[in-house]
Amino acid sequence: MKRRGFLAALGAGAVAGLAARPSVATAALDDVSFSARSFPELFGTREYFIGDTVEKLPRARAATLPLDEATAKHFARSIYNLIPASTAGGSHWEKILDSAKSLDPMRRMQMVNDFANRMPYVEDIDNYGLRDFWAETDTFFEIGGDCEDFALAKYKLLNRIGFHADRMRVVLVVDKKRNRQHAVLAVSMAGQAWMLDSLVRDVVPHQTAPQYRPTVSLSGPRLYLHVAPKA
Repeated sequence: MKRRGFLAALGAGAVAGLAARPSVATAALDDVSFSARSFPELFGTREYFIGDTVEKLPRARAATLPLDEATAKHFARSIYNLIPASTAGGSHWEKILDSAKSLDPMRRMQMVNDFANRMPYVEDIDNYGLRDFWAETDTFFEIGGDCEDFALAKYKLLNRIGFHADRMRVVLVVDKKRNRQHAVLAVSMAGQAWMLDSLVRDVVPHQTAPQYRPTVSLSGPRLYLHVAPKA
């Protein structure tokens, strides 16, 4: 992603130490269908709401659009055999996705991460002849995409299977190891922010990526600035 000027103007964050992984019992008590009271401090930063996503970051308009039916059907077919018979509401794609809401939140996150990460990584310049383009989800699942396309697809899929939008952030970061821009999805559950990354197979705590320095994040139409606390 080529957005250095915009990101530099908004500011950058810092990183934090590794936090403990919440127990399965603790996570089960956290109903992800409801908004969390507050979002964990991502990579050691504090988030500040700064306005409407499309107004502040027009190229991210795709983040405010609903999940398209073609992608929903494709995802439903891919997880059909993972839905327990006791919770299955039928073979129609909408019933499958509704039934998936009964699965453990961590299982749902891993299913979505696996599904999206099968797609090829393709730079925007190769797909569209543009340095930065936020694709709609159906386009991403047709021709692949870059990091924000992966993160955005995961955001929309998790929202469809029961995760409240306020619990998720598409986070734009600077990857200090690779010296380039990157994007991941962060999900708040049981007091921890879990990271779904196109570069990582598993769903992991965000503290496992201390090389990431967040700049801004978004949750649909809401845009946030990330700032490191003063020493």
